[in-house]
Amino acid sequence: MLKQIVLLGALAIGSSAAHADSISGFFSAAGGTDSFTSSTITFTPGTAVVGGSVGGTFATYLTAGNPISFLTGALPYSTGSQTAPPGIILFSTTENGETFGFNLTSYIAAYVTNGTSGCSIGSTCLLVTGNGLFNGTGAVNYDATPGTFLFTSQYVTGQPVGTSVTTFSASSSAIPAPVPEPASLALFGTGLLGAVGIARRKFKL
Repeated sequence: MLKQIVLLGALAIGSSAAHADSISGFFSAAGGTDSFTSSTITFTPGTAVVGGSVGGTFATYLTAGNPISFLTGALPYSTGSQTAPPGIILFSTTENGETFGFNLTSYIAAYVTNGTSGCSIGSTCLLVTGNGLFNGTGAVNYDATPGTFLFTSQYVTGQPVGTSVTTFSASSSAIPAPVPEPASLALFGTGLLGAVGIARRKFKL
C-alpha cells in the first residue's frame, strides 16, 4: 500500500490593513489517511499530526507531532460546486491552551477515474477545493479569518475503492485584506497635499 508523508498548510497573508487579532502563518501535517466512494469521504481518526514546519500565529502554540483531528463520520459530496452542511469543522488541533479549527463553508469536488487532472492512469482520485473560516479560541480568541483549501486523495492501482485507506494532502490559505484602489490612493494624496498647502499659508501669516 502506498504510504507518503503529506502536508496540510494554513497560510494567512499579512497586510497592514489586517486586524491585529486575525490569524496568520502556516503549519504542516504529516500522515493522515481516508477512504472515499463516489459520494462520501471518511477520515481515519488519529492518523494526522502537525509536521515540522510551523510559522506565524500557529508557531506561538503548535509544535511538531501534535495531533490533528479531522471531521468524524462521512462527509457527503457530489461532483461540482456545493455548500457545506452547517457547522462542519474540517479539521482542528489544540495545544498550549489554543484551538485552531477550519470551518468548511463551500467546496467543489471532482471524482476522477480516467487518468486526468493529475490522477495517475488506473487510479481513482478525489480532488476538492473550497472555502471556509479559520478560527482560534482559548488563550487568545482570534478573529475568524476567511480561507481556501485544496484536498487530494488517491487510491493507487489495485486498491479497491471504499475498503482501503489512502494518504491525503491538503493546503489552506487565508484571503488577504483588500488593497485600496489607485483612484482612492490618488484622492487621499491630493487631499493631503491641499492640507499641507493651507498649513504653509497660515504659518507665513
